[in-house]
Amino acid sequence: MINIHWVDTNLPPQYEHCVASLQRIKQWSAVKLFYRKHMPYARVSTKESIAVIYQDVAKEFDTDNQHELKHNSINSNVKSEASLESSEIIAAIRVKHVGQYQLISGLLVAPQHRGKGLATKLIQFIAPILVPKKCFLFTDISLQPLYLQQQFQWVQPPKIAQLPANILQLYQRYHSESRPLIIMQLP
Repeated sequence: MINIHWVDTNLPPQYEHCVASLQRIKQWSAVKLFYRKHMPYARVSTKESIAVIYQDVAKEFDTDNQHELKHNSINSNVKSEASLESSEIIAAIRVKHVGQYQLISGLLVAPQHRGKGLATKLIQFIAPILVPKKCFLFTDISLQPLYLQQQFQWVQPPKIAQLPANILQLYQRYHSESRPLIIMQLP
């Protein structure tokens, strides 16, 4: 069974050592490790909103639960902290706040789980917090169909110069001839 969950990036102060605080720190460490393993150039920040998909490892191998795996494939309720320990992160997405704008970054699905619609589920999960006309993303052209299905529009090259300065500045930092990116915007 998979679950979509917002990661609590408000880490506790150093003096707070209760069980819930330690579990939040473990969860944050797992997110950072997931990105380091599959997207080593990514810089995950506690200032971002992060949504992840967990797969329950215990049920994955239980043949008695195969019916449940097929018919109850997603549960967007917040998982209890205790059940996170028997789960692994299989996909994640980050929403960064850039001034008054949002930038979707770091959409990542573990290689062995690609092609199962998890990226679409993540985008649909975060959709309620996205602000039309103020939400952008930079992506490889091969992922354009995925974002077009989620109502994003490609910002044509002649219109790039008209983008907000802070978004344009980030785009120029990430875009290169060796790693060409396109800009998409939620209309």
